Amino acid sequence: MEQFTLMVKFTTNTENHEKFKQELLNLFDTINKEENLVSAILHQNIQKQEEFLVYEIWNDNIEHFLNVQLKKPYAIEWEKLLVAMDIKREPSVYIPFGKFGTEK
Repeated sequence: MEQFTLMVKFTTNTENHEKFKQELLNLFDTINKEENLVSAILHQNIQKQEEFLVYEIWNDNIEHFLNVQLKKPYAIEWEKLLVAMDIKREPSVYIPFGKFGTEK
């Protein structure tokens, strides 16, 4: 099975970072029901509260993810929210080549 890691850095405005944080939690309440999601961890920068990092692992290939997952209604609504809140996004996709630790 193919797997990839998606990391997305989001930068909000200082005045809307708490609202964004709640919206991000709401989004992942929905994403958590997706069968191809392995895990997701949401991070907030302790030095810059307006900066967030999302770390997701998917059992999927990137083409399917882009053409199916990102076309779902909640993903389309998320895109609208990012525009409305003027959120900057920097996504990166990685594929594994080695595994260590407890999940061997």
